[in-house]
Amino acid sequence: MDAKVRSECFHCGLPIPANYHQTLEVLGKEREFCCVGCYSVAETIVSNGLTDYYKFRTEQAIRPDQELPPELVAFDEEDIQAEYRVTQKDSVTNDQSSSIILLSEPIRCSACAWLIERTLRKIPGVTGVQVNVAAQTINLQWQPEAIELSKILKRLHQLGYSALPYKPEQALAINVKQQKSWLRRLGLAGLGMMQVMMYAVGLYLGAWDDINQQHGHFLRLVSFLIATPVLFYAGFPFYFSAIQSLRQFRLNMDVPITLALFLAYGASIWAVLTQSGEVYFDSVTMFVFFLLIGRYLEFRARQQVSEKVYKGQNSLPVYAERVSCNESQGKMVSLKKLQQGDEILIRPGATVPIDGELISEQAEVNEAMLNGEFLPRQKHQGQMVMAGSVNTHQAIRLKVSGTSDNSYWAKLLSMQEAALLEKPRIGLLADTVARYFVLFILLLAATVAWYWLRHEPQEALWITLSVLVVSCPCALGLATPIAMTCGALAHNQRNVLIKGQHFLQNTSHVTDVIFDKTGTLTEGAFVVDKVELFSGLGKQEVLAIIAALESQSEHPIARAFYEYQNNEVTASDIKHHSFAGVSGSIKGDTFYFGNRQFIESCDGQFDEVESQSENSGLWLYDGQKLLAHVQLTDKVREQAKAMVMQLQTKGYRLHILSGDPSEQTEKLAKQLGIESWTNGMTPEQKLSYVKSLQSKGARVMMVGDGLNDAPVMSAADSSVAMAKASDLTRTTADAYLLSENLLDIPFILQKSRQTQSVIKQNISWALIYNAVMIPFAAMGYIPPYLAAIGMSLSSIVVVVNSLKLKREQQQVAN
Repeated sequence: MDAKVRSECFHCGLPIPANYHQTLEVLGKEREFCCVGCYSVAETIVSNGLTDYYKFRTEQAIRPDQELPPELVAFDEEDIQAEYRVTQKDSVTNDQSSSIILLSEPIRCSACAWLIERTLRKIPGVTGVQVNVAAQTINLQWQPEAIELSKILKRLHQLGYSALPYKPEQALAINVKQQKSWLRRLGLAGLGMMQVMMYAVGLYLGAWDDINQQHGHFLRLVSFLIATPVLFYAGFPFYFSAIQSLRQFRLNMDVPITLALFLAYGASIWAVLTQSGEVYFDSVTMFVFFLLIGRYLEFRARQQVSEKVYKGQNSLPVYAERVSCNESQGKMVSLKKLQQGDEILIRPGATVPIDGELISEQAEVNEAMLNGEFLPRQKHQGQMVMAGSVNTHQAIRLKVSGTSDNSYWAKLLSMQEAALLEKPRIGLLADTVARYFVLFILLLAATVAWYWLRHEPQEALWITLSVLVVSCPCALGLATPIAMTCGALAHNQRNVLIKGQHFLQNTSHVTDVIFDKTGTLTEGAFVVDKVELFSGLGKQEVLAIIAALESQSEHPIARAFYEYQNNEVTASDIKHHSFAGVSGSIKGDTFYFGNRQFIESCDGQFDEVESQSENSGLWLYDGQKLLAHVQLTDKVREQAKAMVMQLQTKGYRLHILSGDPSEQTEKLAKQLGIESWTNGMTPEQKLSYVKSLQSKGARVMMVGDGLNDAPVMSAADSSVAMAKASDLTRTTADAYLLSENLLDIPFILQKSRQTQSVIKQNISWALIYNAVMIPFAAMGYIPPYLAAIGMSLSSIVVVVNSLKLKREQQQVAN
């Protein structure tokens, strides 16, 4: 026979068996627990002075097991742990510490983070703990010689937070499972709402036409059968959150939502059972459906963080080709096995997996993944080549200068994560209003009930119910999520994907917009800007000769001449001179095309011509005389000028921060009319620039595409990634452009402001509606069915007002 249970466990909320008795004084009261595990966790929390955890938690803890699962002990093995661990050495104390990212699905709220951080930091050997609630991850730093990882995992397990080393595929599986749950709830609510609304129309119309009593009762009964699963299954997240909030003696937005749902549902059941009064099942299902849309978008934003915030760790090769001094071919080894001073071979087209010093005489590497600049850079012997660079020329040799854990790439990821944790979170206005509003309504309803019970007891119930229904915070609850949803849909229609609703709020307060140059304001591709001719050849003939010489190259400079290729002009004996130029034979004549130093080495005489550009640009030489001088430029996007004018007209301060050290940044800034610009900036300098603006009160939006923009985007108040942005940049940014139309930027800023304006309008309407209707209901002038109609109409007004956000403003699109 099963043991009987008495009440709920104070720690995990599960029933307490009748044959078990264990108590502990927590927060001034004796608390009961269901098992030794929960008691031990609570005792640990109390003994460490962490009882505030029970004050601020929003959900019950997971019931802990006493023993660590055997598979977690395996993570103490060096070979297994090495795949997840990052090792660092303190430059001052010379102490070595390790860090690892753990995935913990039970993490649900800030109280969880608070408890984990304060408990683990007290463990000897743990040097740092940061919990990311949105991603449900723990960034743990510890000293392996002082404590084993399994012991830390066991302490987490005892607290009720099972954790494993972060694996993208594991996080993806969890997110897929949660997403299916949300979609099932949303689908059920949508279908239920449509069905119940059809029956409600019949009931509302029947109220005027004296509908047959049996028919009316049947429609009410069917509405009850449909609305019940919608409420208890689809609406579960709302009232579960409300119950947890009330247990902590505080009010959140889910409290009035839950009260509205269950009061309307309870009154409707009473009306069905007694076959009198009005039913409000249509309001229940509609409320659940619209609120679920907003919550699902919030979940999707969290899912994006959980899936991709650490994706950059897997973007580099995990192996390298280690060679000895005299070998031309080496052996593939794991990066973890590389030691400082090892020599590695980087073949053409390969990505550099680890920072190293160049042993070869020279190299040509593309650092677009690091700084967004598409033009390859020349490296000389002894210079550093960063992890993430791509070798674009002949095979090169590097001497490993560190480990994969302290590479420039790892540093970028670390900066991104730190900036992401610093991002401000602003609560919605409706949450604050609702806390006081619901308390006011409860007190008012109690007062109305007391008054009518004394004067006309037979009317007290329905008048009180009318007050509760007419003042139901449906419109107030819908005010923010429905406006946010429509704002997000408006962005989607404009081919702008936003990751979370916080983006709309943060962007509405932006004062400064920062742009990267290459790939953002420009297209990231060279075009012919100017051609000076010094012989009898025409412009098209000169460009056809250059195109023939560059026909076998994939270099960005060569691609600028592809469009000028002529089938009648072909080159042979083409030779590429690294970082200098190209030479080849056309119809028996030899031509040289390259920079001034290259032409001079081929006996070209510059004193014979007068050029407006002196040393810059590229030159065409036929072995006897200079034929032409060509200037290339990074093509400015077509909409850049119009976008700048729109933003400046609306009062935004514009900045350009570029990693390009050339004078192109200044030239572009003058061309677009942007006064604030800086070139040759590192990611650290960009991040410092943004924080400096924020310290002066500016609200910053960052627009970029390079990997070096990722940390800045995390620190900015809001951020937008271009269509062809690097993978890490897209996952870090708050919004992502699917097209390359820069006029989407003014649209984003204006639509975000409109969204916030609509939210304020909706909240104002909800409050004004209640201020007008509640007195009439309290005086008995509004019967419950009219109260339900008024409540529905109030919500409809909010929805219709929000739908206008989906209509694009023509002046923004043009």
